[in-house]
Amino acid sequence: MPISVCKNHSSKSLIEIYKEVAYYNENPVWKIKSKEMINLIELINILFKDTQIWGLTSHDRLVLLSENNWESRWHVIIENIGSKEFYFEYLMPENKSPWENGIVKGVAGTISEVERYLAIAMRESEGWNDNLELENLLNRLE
Repeated sequence: MPISVCKNHSSKSLIEIYKEVAYYNENPVWKIKSKEMINLIELINILFKDTQIWGLTSHDRLVLLSENNWESRWHVIIENIGSKEFYFEYLMPENKSPWENGIVKGVAGTISEVERYLAIAMRESEGWNDNLELENLLNRLE
């Protein structure tokens, strides 16, 4: 199922939000960033047809949550800086983090790395435990 926007965040879809950013911004880098983020959202929608993923934007970054609550614990943040590279962050679960709010970061430069980093971040953040689509994706990528 498509990524759903968290309630109280926006009445627009995530794709509509990124299209607006591209439309209203004269800077060509922002247009590229927005286009790449739309491509990313479309990829996520293809990879996760049955999984409920909630999303919101923080400036131009895409924040993935497992609850329909913008105040809930975030799990994964993805950003594009105007190239084909995507910057990933995931929040470590409290029981695995060496300190409060430990974060793991990485940069994916190819579409196969994007798929892999997304799957790893979703698994390691423990936001989508026991998710069959996620496990199948991880098995396919290994």
